[in-house]
Amino acid sequence: MAILKSDAIVLRVIDYSETSLIAWLFTRDHGRVHVMAKGARRPRSAFEGALEPLVRGELVWYRKARRTDALETAKEFDPTNRHTGLRKSLARMNRGLYLGELLRALTEHELPAEDAFDASCETLAALSTVDEALLDAHLIRGELRLLDSAGFSPRLTRSDGSVPSEPTRFSPSAGGVVDPGVHEPGSFVVSPGALKTLVALRKGTLVALGAGVRRELRQLLQAFFTYHLERPLRMPAFL
Repeated sequence: MAILKSDAIVLRVIDYSETSLIAWLFTRDHGRVHVMAKGARRPRSAFEGALEPLVRGELVWYRKARRTDALETAKEFDPTNRHTGLRKSLARMNRGLYLGELLRALTEHELPAEDAFDASCETLAALSTVDEALLDAHLIRGELRLLDSAGFSPRLTRSDGSVPSEPTRFSPSAGGVVDPGVHEPGSFVVSPGALKTLVALRKGTLVALGAGVRRELRQLLQAFFTYHLERPLRMPAFL
C-alpha cells in the first residue's frame, strides 16, 4: 500500500455513515480521486471543518497495491485556502459552485490535468476576492482555460482567422464560429461585441461585462457545454 500526497480541491462530499464521509477531490498530480474519510463526522475529527466543497488543501491518502474500483482511504486533509470570500455573497458562492460542477463534469478519474487544476485554483481565488463587477469576467476566463485543457476550446474566428465584425452564427456541433453561408443545425447568432469580448478574455484581458454581453456569453457557453457534455449543467440557472 502506497501513501500519496497532492494539492487538491474538494469537489463533492457525501455522508456515508454516522461517522464517515465520501469525498471527491480534484488533485493536481492525480486528477480526480474518490476517497473514504473514516471518522470525518465524529466530533473533534482530524477532518472536522476541512472537507467542504471548494476548499483547497493538501490531501494525503492510501492507495492499494492491487487497484480496484473500491474507494481509497483518506489519511488527512490540511486546508491551505478555504476561499471564505465565496461566502460573502450569493453571486460569489453560486459561481464557485458552478465551477465545482464543471470540474466534476470535465475531469477524469485519476487522469492528471495540471493546467486545469492551476486554472481552477486561480479562478476560485479570484471569485473569492475581486470586485463583484469582475466576477463574470474571471469565471468565463476560467471556463475557457478549462475547455482548452480538455481539448475542445470553441473556435472564435472564421476559417481565414478573422474575428467577425458583424453578427455571425455560432455552432456548438461545428466547434464555434461558422463562415457566412454555411448552414449548421442548432447554430445561433452571436454579436460581434460578444465574440470580441470572448477573444479578449481568452487572451487574459479582464474587464467588467455589460448585462447584454454577459447574458449572451452565458447562453453561448451553456449551449457549448451542453452539447459536448451531452447533458445540461444545473448551476447555470443560478448565475
